[in-house]
Amino acid sequence: MRIKPVILVFVVTSLCLAGCDQVSVKERRTEFLLDTAVTIAAYGPQAKEAVAAALAEMNRVADLLDANNPDSEVSLINRNAGRKPVPVSAEVFELVELCQHYSQMSSGAFDITVRPLVELWGIGNKDEYVPGPEEIDRALELVDYRQIILDQQKKTVYLPRAGMGIDLGGVGKGYAADRAREMLLEHGISSALIDAGGNIWALGERPDGKPWRIGIRHPRPKADRNVVAVLSGRDFTIVTSGDYERFFQRNNIRYHHIFNPATGLPARGLISATVVGPNSAEADILSTAVFVLGADQGLALVRQLPQITAMVVTPDLDVLLAGPLQSYFEFTGKEGVGR
Repeated sequence: MRIKPVILVFVVTSLCLAGCDQVSVKERRTEFLLDTAVTIAAYGPQAKEAVAAALAEMNRVADLLDANNPDSEVSLINRNAGRKPVPVSAEVFELVELCQHYSQMSSGAFDITVRPLVELWGIGNKDEYVPGPEEIDRALELVDYRQIILDQQKKTVYLPRAGMGIDLGGVGKGYAADRAREMLLEHGISSALIDAGGNIWALGERPDGKPWRIGIRHPRPKADRNVVAVLSGRDFTIVTSGDYERFFQRNNIRYHHIFNPATGLPARGLISATVVGPNSAEADILSTAVFVLGADQGLALVRQLPQITAMVVTPDLDVLLAGPLQSYFEFTGKEGVGR
């Protein structure tokens, strides 16, 4: 990944094309999938065909990984929890393996068996529901990535206890963005932007040879300050997890959709975590893991990964960085900056 010096302080959920008004977009389409608006802008002779193929591929991935889709492999795994191992495609098996790898690295801060918690809380689906301690404890009994049984030879996934369930929402958008990028490359596209609601792939560079400039949303925006920073670079992916994406407030407490698998409650140590790297599925996983772990442990995890840079924002709006690209960040706000 090649990134030039930038003006930056980070936290993203939206795509900003600073300077792109001077560049003619050959093909740009938006569709709603993966529970968000997905926009792909591509440049080149086959841009129209490439964007159509990339969106079709993202739709395929969305159907494949959606735990709410009764025909998906994930749904089949969950229905057979406590009953039998489920044969899955090599694609799904490898994705579950990847998730398990980072679950181990993060000591369970990222855990795809959080499905019982997701269903219990129902953020975005239930009317500001806050479950009681006993309900949370019952759900937590079914949350443990270490219980997933994978058979490499048979390509099966088995959840040994009835009521267990996996949810690939913490990796799905990133993986879909990676697959869309591959489709664009197969169609000869070397300049494109994929925005999957906080998961962004900046492919190559702008058609005019300049680096892409990605605006990054402030986690606590004000009327005169919605973008906290700009990332300028070539061929990179950037993913943010934040407590402002799906949430509600009750009694001045913010309840959001990123759960700590150890407590069953929304994670509280950070308000956003942004990860920059060469693979969007991994960046998606890591942004969740770092968010759950908090500043100290989260950045310690990042320091073990030489291709990853992360920036976190604490509830006090302190900004902390780790990774090889720290020196490329210039902060323009009043937040405290540390490393």
